[in-house]
Amino acid sequence: MVSCLVKFLSGLLLLRLVIASTPTDDHMQCTSKEDNVQAAQAKAMLSLRKTQTDFRHQKSMQASLDNIRVLLFVTTHLPAFHVEFLQKCWPGIISNSALLQHADVLLFTGGELPSDVIQTAFQGKQVRVEHYDNPGYQAGAMLAMETATSRRWFDGYDWVLRVNPDVLILDDDCLINNLADEHVDGIFSDCNDGNCTSHCTDGFVNSDFFAVRTNQLGPASFIELGEKYENAEKQMGAAFKSIMENGRDRWIPGTHMHGKCRVHGNGVPVLHSHTVLSQCPLAKGQPENRDIE
Repeated sequence: MVSCLVKFLSGLLLLRLVIASTPTDDHMQCTSKEDNVQAAQAKAMLSLRKTQTDFRHQKSMQASLDNIRVLLFVTTHLPAFHVEFLQKCWPGIISNSALLQHADVLLFTGGELPSDVIQTAFQGKQVRVEHYDNPGYQAGAMLAMETATSRRWFDGYDWVLRVNPDVLILDDDCLINNLADEHVDGIFSDCNDGNCTSHCTDGFVNSDFFAVRTNQLGPASFIELGEKYENAEKQMGAAFKSIMENGRDRWIPGTHMHGKCRVHGNGVPVLHSHTVLSQCPLAKGQPENRDIE
């Protein structure tokens, strides 16, 4: 009889232990909520760390520019899609770039800009606007540098960056590092997609984007080259020949222009693409695919 009672009590105790150890719905729901909170906190922490890292990185890039005076020379005959690029793409790329935030702007335009475009595209920046009568596609491209150098518009700056409104600077780290390098006088892209990155005397200079130290650009740099050139690329190559011969040139790697002279390719920091307009405004690092025309 005692044995049966012991077995009964042992079974009852075991049953109560099982019930106590089984999670209730409320307990499971509570655990799920705790897991969700922890996951959200971890995600927020990662986001905060990324923001802090990005901030420190941008401050570092800005510090590299402290003693460098940069002029962004934007040239356009002002077709409608250039106005769209200025309105839709430029506010974002400037906010993403320590270099563009640092630079002053000189806009060389063959048309009259809508009144709100400069404020929209270059909000808070020092912008100078110069007008010209467009002599034609290639002649207009060559006129920009001829006029700017002969009239000494680059005086007071260490570097000038030349772009069109549809040429977007997406990543500026390598550009800033080269601007700060005392051994570099020019940053170019090769229309023929060569693998050379310095001392590239055979490079075919893209005229839609380049950066050059202003001490390489005297008043006669372009108007006294000694001959007329059929396109702006050949003119630029002649004007910057000594930079390449002296090995003070740096070239953007990984371009896929195939002779068309529009900068694109996997991972390029500068993109000349008309289709990217539909993706603007662009976040930092976008677009991921830069091999687009």
